[in-house]
Amino acid sequence: MNASTGPGYLTLLKTNPAFRNLWYGQVISELGDWLNSIAIYVLVMQLGGGGMAMAFTMMAKLMPIFFVSPLAGVLIDRMDRRTILMASDLFRFVVVLCFLFVDAPGELWLLYTLVIIEIALAGFFEPARSAMIPSLTRREELVTANALSGSTWSVMVAVGAALGGLLVSWFGIQTAFIIDACTFLVSAFFISRIPKTTPPNQPATEEKKTFFQDLLEAGRYLKSKPEILVLALLKSGLALAGGIMTLIPLYAARIYSAPELISMAIGIIYSGRGIGAALGPPLVRYLFGDTSQVLRTAISGAFFLGAVAYLLFSRAESLILATAAIGLATFFGSIIWVFSSALIHLQAEDRFLGRIFSLEMAMLTLVMGLSNFAVGGLVETLGWDLQTTAQTLAIIFLLPGIAWGSYLIFLHRRFKKGECVSSLCPVEPSDAKLPPTSL
Repeated sequence: MNASTGPGYLTLLKTNPAFRNLWYGQVISELGDWLNSIAIYVLVMQLGGGGMAMAFTMMAKLMPIFFVSPLAGVLIDRMDRRTILMASDLFRFVVVLCFLFVDAPGELWLLYTLVIIEIALAGFFEPARSAMIPSLTRREELVTANALSGSTWSVMVAVGAALGGLLVSWFGIQTAFIIDACTFLVSAFFISRIPKTTPPNQPATEEKKTFFQDLLEAGRYLKSKPEILVLALLKSGLALAGGIMTLIPLYAARIYSAPELISMAIGIIYSGRGIGAALGPPLVRYLFGDTSQVLRTAISGAFFLGAVAYLLFSRAESLILATAAIGLATFFGSIIWVFSSALIHLQAEDRFLGRIFSLEMAMLTLVMGLSNFAVGGLVETLGWDLQTTAQTLAIIFLLPGIAWGSYLIFLHRRFKKGECVSSLCPVEPSDAKLPPTSL
């Protein structure tokens, strides 16, 4: 068990007011997001949607980011990132209120449209928030900041999903939408308290580049830094099992028939998802430390153990077992998510972070959207049962784990042979151990 002497979560929040306000904004915004998600899932089913309708909803919640990410990445590296975060929050406040007008089966098109707009705006918020973290923290705080951000997302999944299930069951779908809209205003308030920063990609003495020049520059940078490129694609591997998002509401509808019980079941399973994700990175850091090698090895093992968890879900016959299996799957999935982000922050230049995280989000949402669409088609068009579909996702989830493990073996062999040059050797001798952090 590794002792830790660096900043812990509470220390980071107490001593770093800029990061604390960014974190407050994340907490409030993500709480509302999960209230919104549960309300949308239940609304789709109330309007008569089946497997494909749910898959289309998932795609509407994912695919817009793929299309806005190139523009978002360039703007995030050119503009004040705080301004982008606030604008995204304020526009989403208006969009979420418009969900109140969706109340008939013939208006599913309006629901899809509003979801697309809301998620397109989130395509600016999330990469900007991720890119902003290194400018608000010291290097020794980066792993702690990433672990806290990842755990916060996880806790908000648990709290927001459970609260969303309760609110929808007790007070109706519209109440959840109203509360969600208000959370964006609160988030914008906290973010407004972060000091304004200088756009990292536009020094005063440098001639401004065009949009395409900025994209080409980022492409050349990633080509020269292969591990950063690989790390940016890891979440896409995680998204291969993203079709589980479509299976969860269908699983709830299989074991319950009353709408209020379905919403409660969805909320419970998503709460398990959040609890599991909250525990993964902190536990690994506590037991093994947070050296670069630990982070890389943990990512490799998480893919294989996550596949086992999805197999367990495929065999679950009760809500309790299904919730436990999903919680275990996201326990390992959060390790991949948090540690890949931390490694990017530690290795990439700040002026490229907006474009790197936008690329990451683009590929993540593309793969996850396709995974959800495939699951909807397999269940509704080809008649696959939920068990077979979940088992297929588990097997596919092994593939990126095999690829990442092979990459680590390749680097290790190059290092032993003395052939590991700077672009291929991610751990320089001076960076063999990251500054330790405490929980």
